[in-house]
Amino acid sequence: MTKSILQIENTNASDFKKEILEDVKGVFQNFADTLQSGDSEKLLTREETADLLSISLVTLWDWTKKDLIPSYRIGTKIRYKKSEVLSSLQKSNNLNSSTKKQ
Repeated sequence: MTKSILQIENTNASDFKKEILEDVKGVFQNFADTLQSGDSEKLLTREETADLLSISLVTLWDWTKKDLIPSYRIGTKIRYKKSEVLSSLQKSNNLNSSTKKQ
């Protein structure tokens, strides 16, 4: 194991601390953004989507045909973006709750 010496000049302890904290926050924010975007853009199979929503494949097919959930055809396969499935579910819940209030 080798030791390195770092010499810092023309700064005080509070400025140095502030700079380190800002950089660490930036690294963590980038890491969090990477995790969130990677998961939400994941393409799901029909089975994974049905499991996520706790519905049958027949219901998923029906919702897809009614354009309640956007789907993508890749060759002969159907895929769903996780973020779009969750936002469609949220929109559907908001629609249902607003019609019940009227």
